[in-house]
Amino acid sequence: MLALKITDQKDFTNKLFLGETFDAFWLNQAEIITSNIFSIDGRLQTDFFDNDEQEFLVSSHRTFSLWKEVKPFCYSVIKGKRAPLAFKIVLQFSPNKAAALLQRLSGSISPEQVTGLYLNLQYKNKAIFCTTGTSMKTFLPGKELDHLWEQYVADFFHRNGLSVEEV
Repeated sequence: MLALKITDQKDFTNKLFLGETFDAFWLNQAEIITSNIFSIDGRLQTDFFDNDEQEFLVSSHRTFSLWKEVKPFCYSVIKGKRAPLAFKIVLQFSPNKAAALLQRLSGSISPEQVTGLYLNLQYKNKAIFCTTGTSMKTFLPGKELDHLWEQYVADFFHRNGLSVEEV
């Protein structure tokens, strides 16, 4: 697990809520605490969609909303004169992107063995933190996937000009 403290909160929140930096991630869950607690389960409710949309979701293996689809609502909840008391946003790498990343491990871990690769973003006590997480369907003794995901996230933050320090 990689734990990072965001050092430039304004830039980070602009990229998270207004920019496109995190748009390709799936939203696993979000909780925003202001005068109320807003909780969002990112799982798609397929009954909501028409047949064509349902077929597209099935063919693309999408089970969660994209962050870009939900972030306008999240932003509408937090914008204003007061910062939220806290928020927690869990983003997930799509299975297709995870499979492409796994190719770097030369086949030692198959995409079918991985449940998810996660970014846990938390704002609390006037600080923003990001921790990485991996979830496997089966136990594997090595830490290759954890190290690969941590390196990817560190590179992702660097490529996107996000200022962080390890905690």
